[in-house]
Amino acid sequence: MFARLFNPFRFRKMSLQSAAEGILETHVTWEEAENKLQEALNTKAKFGKNKSVVHVGEGNGFLSRIGLITCDWDGAREDEKLPKQFALKMASCMAAKKMEEVTPEHMRLDEETTRQMWNFFEIFLKETHNAEVKAYNFLRKFEDSVAVPHCFYTVPFSEENKLAGSIALEYLDNTRISHVYQTLSVAQVKQVARELGVMQGLSVLHRVENEEWLSQRDVYTAFWKNFTTDVLVQMFGPLKDMDPSMVESVDAVIELVPEYYGSNFATTIHTQYGVKPVLVNGDLWSANVLIDKENDQIRALIDWQLVHHGTGVEDLLRIAFSGMTSTDRRAHMDELVELMYDAMEETLEGAPAPYTREQNRDLYELLLPHAGFFFAPVAMPLFLTTMADPTLSDEDKAQKKTVVMDKVRGICEDIVVFHKRNEHKKKFEWKSADFAPNIPNMTAAAPKSD
Repeated sequence: MFARLFNPFRFRKMSLQSAAEGILETHVTWEEAENKLQEALNTKAKFGKNKSVVHVGEGNGFLSRIGLITCDWDGAREDEKLPKQFALKMASCMAAKKMEEVTPEHMRLDEETTRQMWNFFEIFLKETHNAEVKAYNFLRKFEDSVAVPHCFYTVPFSEENKLAGSIALEYLDNTRISHVYQTLSVAQVKQVARELGVMQGLSVLHRVENEEWLSQRDVYTAFWKNFTTDVLVQMFGPLKDMDPSMVESVDAVIELVPEYYGSNFATTIHTQYGVKPVLVNGDLWSANVLIDKENDQIRALIDWQLVHHGTGVEDLLRIAFSGMTSTDRRAHMDELVELMYDAMEETLEGAPAPYTREQNRDLYELLLPHAGFFFAPVAMPLFLTTMADPTLSDEDKAQKKTVVMDKVRGICEDIVVFHKRNEHKKKFEWKSADFAPNIPNMTAAAPKSD
């Protein structure tokens, strides 16, 4: 312990942006993980000399590294049933850093602005990790009734722990995720819709509206503060370069950037609309759904870093945007909205619903452009990371590109359609009154020239 605390390497790497000496180059050590799991399982058994870790989260997100830990338990009692494997989620900027590396040179900002952005992003990352810790603690109340993995332990960031935030979760074997360049079937998205409805109903029954930490979360304002309208326009730019047929739809969306940039409507819509909130994952894109490899059934909804109070259709929009073809999404969205509401109503068993069916439909239409603006540009760096894989053939890249372009084209088109559809409705506040970028000089920052 003394050697670990006074290791000069550990103090030199005082940032989540740099590789460290811990598990998967994070600041989480094997000793810390072992001690925490021993405490959670009430055991004295150790991981064993043949313990191992495999990185299972590559290319699936921005805010963490996920290790599949295999334990070679040493010293376990005969009556102990200890997990052979578990998933260790460790907060880290390394995944986002890797995505930055594959960003075309001409799209990058100047060095000083980039440095400031990363510093603010690290603060954002710590806040989101701590929120996910609280989310899993809340979900423990009904984790046996809904598709979430069991949480063994959580380690939040604090004044005493500035670098080693982690969450240890049950490992659901024989599962897979669906990347942005893949598609979910309509039947699978229906399963997600039902799970969302159940989760929303349970959150109401467990008085989620009394969770003050959720009511204070403004995740989208915090996210957008790390960008400017110019940066957001640049994020849409590659879409036109990759598929010239998208020029018209992307240009139409770019015209709306000043209106939607900085939108925190998803976290305030329930208050402004006058309805009770439910628990919202906030980041339920397709890679955050675990699917059984054998029967294609939905096993779990994961990643709760952007959890907040809101309305359930937000999560449904995100999974539909990221997982379905544009044709399937448009053909089945009304049915999915109804399925989700049915499941919530059944779970409530006669208890008052937070909003009516008609209100739920209206909330869906109001939120669609906001959810689209948040997801469409982010899909590109996720996709570009995949395209940078040297083992992919040109045929594979072309196939993946076709899938992603279809999804993003549909999102862009529908942002414009629903923006116009909502114009006659009651006007709402879309962003904080004092909203401004974290970095004052970002408004003057320009991308590097070729």
